[in-house]
Amino acid sequence: MQPQDQGPTSTFTLEEMEALLLLALSILTGAGCQDWGVTLPVDPLAGWSSSCVTIPCSYTYPEGQLVRAVTWSRNKERIVRLTAAAGQGYGKAERAQFLGDLQHNCTLRLNPLALGDGGAYSFEFQTQSQSWRSPRALCLTVSEHPCRVNYGMARTGGALSGSLFCSISERCSSSGLHWYDGAGARILTETAAGQRESWLSMRIVWQHRGAALECRVRGYQNRCLPKGSQPPATGWTPHLKVLVDTDGPGPIREGDSFTLRCVEDSRSLDEFYFWIHNYEDLPGGPSVQIKGATLSHGGNYTCMKWVSGTGRGYLAISPTTYVAILAPPVVHVVATPGPHRSTGEPLSLMCRLDTSAYGGVGFSWYKDGERLGWAQPELAFLGVQVADGGEYQCEVYNTLGKSTSLPLTITVVYGSDWYQLSPGPMAGFGAGVLLLFLLSNLGVYCLARRTRQRKEPGGSLQEGSREDPSKPQRDSLYEEIPCAGEIPCPSDDNGDYYNSTKDYCN
Repeated sequence: MQPQDQGPTSTFTLEEMEALLLLALSILTGAGCQDWGVTLPVDPLAGWSSSCVTIPCSYTYPEGQLVRAVTWSRNKERIVRLTAAAGQGYGKAERAQFLGDLQHNCTLRLNPLALGDGGAYSFEFQTQSQSWRSPRALCLTVSEHPCRVNYGMARTGGALSGSLFCSISERCSSSGLHWYDGAGARILTETAAGQRESWLSMRIVWQHRGAALECRVRGYQNRCLPKGSQPPATGWTPHLKVLVDTDGPGPIREGDSFTLRCVEDSRSLDEFYFWIHNYEDLPGGPSVQIKGATLSHGGNYTCMKWVSGTGRGYLAISPTTYVAILAPPVVHVVATPGPHRSTGEPLSLMCRLDTSAYGGVGFSWYKDGERLGWAQPELAFLGVQVADGGEYQCEVYNTLGKSTSLPLTITVVYGSDWYQLSPGPMAGFGAGVLLLFLLSNLGVYCLARRTRQRKEPGGSLQEGSREDPSKPQRDSLYEEIPCAGEIPCPSDDNGDYYNSTKDYCN
């Protein structure tokens, strides 16, 4: 059984033969009548998408008239125009070919047909005296071709899991579907191949980046092509690539916006796009726009394009394109031998970056928020002094921007004591020492005054005191304190204490 739409393989199709016969008949009859008229097929025409159709047409006019322009319209919209001066025009005529002339033939051919080509077609021609339009329009109906190869995906996880499959309608007479690689060889590791569907693992698809895989209806021939000009079943590799458009020159930095475009050297009517970013699916069409880029937007990008056709369909896979997102470098100030030094000792402050991706950088140094007149990566002190202490920061800059380090505090040692060179902590330490000294003196003064009041004549005894108010009181608090090296001992007779350098307690 022959595949549907195979038909004859001669140079002329049935529609073209009909157009030639109709044209010859109109020339032999209508042209001799010297009357205005346009002859179109009586019955409506029908065609399948991705196939072709020829609309036979002829026109007549009185003798002595000169045709200057002819026009074909679909639903009153011009699609083809031919003039004596400029030739055939209109950008919408890419698939519409005018086979006639400026005399009597107005045959039109549409190849390949698209679903949007259906509608009412009319013809018009102009002479030096007037214009003439066909009194009725020809209706053309375009239906989906039963042998159109569609695609589908079955995913189980990430972008490289699952399978891709191609399929055709049950109304298409074929002997099966098969996948072919870009080198023209059939892929024998197909997951499944049958009369209506053929499956292919996504891991096999990923191995053919930079090439194209074709799914073809076995035995199908396109009758709209001349004999011997059938497209090869394999070996055709479209050039698909990813282009990166940025807002400005230079690399992409964090916060920038950029656009990824999937570009091929030819366009098709039915095409679908897939994107893979770092082995994950990325939704998008022919282009993907990224706004406010972060580090997660960097990495590998690959685009794939599926093109459906009648009798064949192909999947083009681009090579992988790497996109780098530059983040501001992390800058550190490193003190050698360390941030704590004694006066007179050497000190080196080095401005270091955590990456070598930036070139042409400059340096600035800051001390306590004030910019220093030094533009080298190293700030060196032969002998650090008290005035050199404080908080130091380093700033790195180039044409892409700048980055500033966190502050590093430098301190200095006097003898065995550490003094922070920053004025704020030193002021707090001095205030604390002075307050402690004042509180200590105030406590001693209050204790001495209270004791003296208790010893003065006429003073009141505290409750619980063992002293006799009739006995003389000592004049000073310090008289009660024994001398160093003496141990006060109570007497044997009245319990008084005495101090002696000779007598000691046993």
